[in-house]
Amino acid sequence: MVPEAASHLKHEVLVGGVSNTIFNGLIAWLLLRHGTPLHWTGDNSFVIDVFATALLLPFIVALIVIPLQRSKMKKNKLPAIHLGSDSMVQSLADRMPASVFGSALLFGLAGLLIIAPLTLLGIYLLGIEAFSPGAYALFKGLWAGLMAGVLVIPMVLVGLRPQTAPQPA
Repeated sequence: MVPEAASHLKHEVLVGGVSNTIFNGLIAWLLLRHGTPLHWTGDNSFVIDVFATALLLPFIVALIVIPLQRSKMKKNKLPAIHLGSDSMVQSLADRMPASVFGSALLFGLAGLLIIAPLTLLGIYLLGIEAFSPGAYALFKGLWAGLMAGVLVIPMVLVGLRPQTAPQPA
C-alpha cells in the first residue's frame, strides 16, 4: 500500500472513530442520565437501541464519507486507492454498488444483521443483565466509535475506487 493511502486511511479511522465515540456517548448520556437502568427486555431495553444504532450509524456515516472521498478525488486532492485483489477489505469495497445510497444501505444492513447480533451475543456471554445509564452511555460511545472506525475503511475504499476498478468474478 502506498504510504499516502495508508496515512489517509489511518486519518479517516481516527476521525470517524473518535468523533462517533464522543457524539454517541454524549447523546446517550444526555438522553439517559436521569433514567433508570437499561435491561434486555421491557420498556427500557437496550436491545432496540443496539439494533437501531447498528443500522443507522453505518448508513449515515457512509452517506457522508463516500461522497466526501469522491469529491476529494474529483478535485485531485486524493488519488484513487486500490489495495489489490489480495485484500479482503478491497474485495468487499469492489463489490459495493456504485450508488452512494446503495452502498450506504448495504453498510446499514451489515450493521443490523452482523454487528448488532454479535454485539448482543458478546453482552450475553459476558453475563451483563443491565446497564446503568452512565455505563450504557460509555459502552455506546466506545462501541459506536469502534464500529465507525472499522467500517470507515471500506467506506473510504468505495469512495476512492478507481474508475476502472477490477470487477468481481
